Amino acid sequence: MEPLSRPWADLSDCELIRIARRRPAAFEALFERHAAPLRGWLLAQTRNPAVSHDLLAETFAQAWKSAPRFRGTDARSGVSWLYGIARHLLHQHYRKGRVETSARKRLQMTTTPHDDGGIDDASWHVDAESLSAEVREFFALLTDDQRAAIGYRVVDELSYEEISLRLGCTPETARTRVFRGLQTMRSAIAKGGNQ
Repeated sequence: MEPLSRPWADLSDCELIRIARRRPAAFEALFERHAAPLRGWLLAQTRNPAVSHDLLAETFAQAWKSAPRFRGTDARSGVSWLYGIARHLLHQHYRKGRVETSARKRLQMTTTPHDDGGIDDASWHVDAESLSAEVREFFALLTDDQRAAIGYRVVDELSYEEISLRLGCTPETARTRVFRGLQTMRSAIAKGGNQ
């Protein structure tokens, strides 16, 4: 590895990103430079410390993976690139939340806020007893893996990474089980409504 001619603090974001694959310390310097303000921005957007922390970690993971494709040249392009990744992940987070809320509504699950006094408590309690007998019947059509995955995702609101750890599979497999299970239920509900 060639010696650095300047200290990390003197390098631009673009330079740090470009040399990060050869010198991981450059990426650490980029992280130290931008993590706190980016986390503050994510916290302001989500109003949830845990979610903002997760999105920050995912932003830098995505940045690390895509650093070889970075093509920025001006002084602000590095930080703009990081915030662009964060905005994209934030959009995915909100979209996923809307999809899951929609799934709960289609399954006729009622949700009630669970308040233990914490100002940032965003957890929800889903009353399984509120499921109609018909929806419970459709739920019984699923495989055990699909039922478990949907329960963890829709009811417990776990991430796909957390579900994969509980089910002993990859996050992609967990996502597929939830998707296919909800698809099976949606199809069964549609057929039941057309009879």
